[in-house]
Amino acid sequence: MSGTIKFFHPEETFVYNVDKSFCKVVYLKKKNCLVLEIESNEDLDHLAEDSLQNEFPKVVLTIDDFPIDVDSKKRLAGKSYEIPESTIEVEDEEGELEEIFYTNLIVNEDDFELNNNHLKFTEKNGKLQLLWTGEVDDFTEETDDVIPFEVKCNLIDKKIVIKEETYNE
Repeated sequence: MSGTIKFFHPEETFVYNVDKSFCKVVYLKKKNCLVLEIESNEDLDHLAEDSLQNEFPKVVLTIDDFPIDVDSKKRLAGKSYEIPESTIEVEDEEGELEEIFYTNLIVNEDDFELNNNHLKFTEKNGKLQLLWTGEVDDFTEETDDVIPFEVKCNLIDKKIVIKEETYNE
């Protein structure tokens, strides 16, 4: 997997390497929706010992059930999407307001909302690429600021091969 995740914290820029990504377009509640997860590895060898990032060894960014205008992952190339708020309220069939979470950041098992998200999908050499920018509250609790972030990664299709095991009786 190739890619980087950067958080532009006022004290230092946190740089993570992408370990895994998952991107799919699903049909849900009569809409095509984007499902995306990007996970860093825990390799922090590139950091100084006193780096603030050492306290946050891994991050996971997700987008769930965000309505989009294409019906497959292959059609994402050339598309851009804005997700201004992490959550929205929608009215269900009974007239009750329901909160829907579109974007999320998981750091040290804590959840943070991602806002002002801009996603741009491109294609290079047959590979789908993503540039995702946005903001998150300072998860380090060092400041009251929001931290801009940037994700650049290839969303490569990998075939999963399941081997059948044979049992000799």
